[in-house]
Amino acid sequence: MPLSRKRPAVSALRVPAARRGAVRPMLDLQSALDLESFWRANLQLLQSVLPHHSCSLMLGIVDFEPQEGRHFVARKQDSANQPLTSLSIARPFLAAHPHVKMYTYTEILQEDPRARQRRVERERHFRGWDEFVHLAFWDGAHPESVLSIRRSAEQGEFLPEERKFLASLHPVIDAVLRRLRAFEGERGQRQGMERFISGLPLPVMFLGPDRAVQFATQEAFDLCAVWNFGHAEARVMNTRRCFRLPEPIADACARLADLWERAPPGGPAVGLESARVTHPEIGGLVAKVDVSQPYKGSLMRPGFWVTLTGERNLDGASPPLKAGAVHHLQFLTPSERRVALLVAEGLRNHDVARQLGKSPRTVDFQLNAIYRKLGVASRTELARLLF
Repeated sequence: MPLSRKRPAVSALRVPAARRGAVRPMLDLQSALDLESFWRANLQLLQSVLPHHSCSLMLGIVDFEPQEGRHFVARKQDSANQPLTSLSIARPFLAAHPHVKMYTYTEILQEDPRARQRRVERERHFRGWDEFVHLAFWDGAHPESVLSIRRSAEQGEFLPEERKFLASLHPVIDAVLRRLRAFEGERGQRQGMERFISGLPLPVMFLGPDRAVQFATQEAFDLCAVWNFGHAEARVMNTRRCFRLPEPIADACARLADLWERAPPGGPAVGLESARVTHPEIGGLVAKVDVSQPYKGSLMRPGFWVTLTGERNLDGASPPLKAGAVHHLQFLTPSERRVALLVAEGLRNHDVARQLGKSPRTVDFQLNAIYRKLGVASRTELARLLF
């Protein structure tokens, strides 16, 4: 079937006028913080500037095949209007033109007539879109992402001023995609660190610049509750749900933040290394506060690491452990760790159940799980492993 190359007068676009309505979508595109907001802004921008049949953002390209994507089809009721999810038509062209930033279906056909047959084999329909323009974004010699904008025969081919606009749009989208990839990498690292730290059997937490808890281990929630309410009251509450940062720790954060603010750029403040706070009544209950950015050289205000220690934990177990005990306790859930510590200190199952507010059957079940996870067969072996 012949391809139409005549642009109907009714679909002609005056790009400068359309661009005035594209200012907000362009700002949203440049300020996008995740892939979904970027895709929404991209669609709004294209809809305000370029009439199109459909468009796709193909991502994570490996060996010229996208691993994921975002797609939009203007006329979903037409069975032939299917989103383009493959680069099979453009693959030989991309391989022959590394680093090409923009190309059209027409340009591919001029160089590779077999592309038409690949399209027929791929789509099984020769209607729907009639022409496309691709913006390609590269990682060295390999395409990393491709934005495909497609038009029907009625919409016609892309006008020179439209192609000029898309060429000017390429570096904008490229910069946003690079920024989003960096964000994703940072977000993944942070989430991985949070999961790792949250699983540690240590009372540690991280506070943001506003002293709001960003993440903490269950042991940290427990000792903060002990700090605020004492052992007896803390033992019967949900320490995570009832969390409140102890005022002396919040005051220590404020003092360190003030030192950081007054520190000269590029250098540490005197006394900024850490602050030590001791509970006035509960012996051995101590908090060590560290600033997350010891050097003044960032636009971001610092957060705070808080490490708590106590002579007894929430359930009355003694926390001094063998050097390798922390490694073993990481294999247990917070609830199992509480049972393991009390059992290792010599409490019988019914005493553990009473102290933790559990049924004896639950303690029996958890103790069997503890034995299995730690590879021990008795209370004596558990005690030797931890203390």
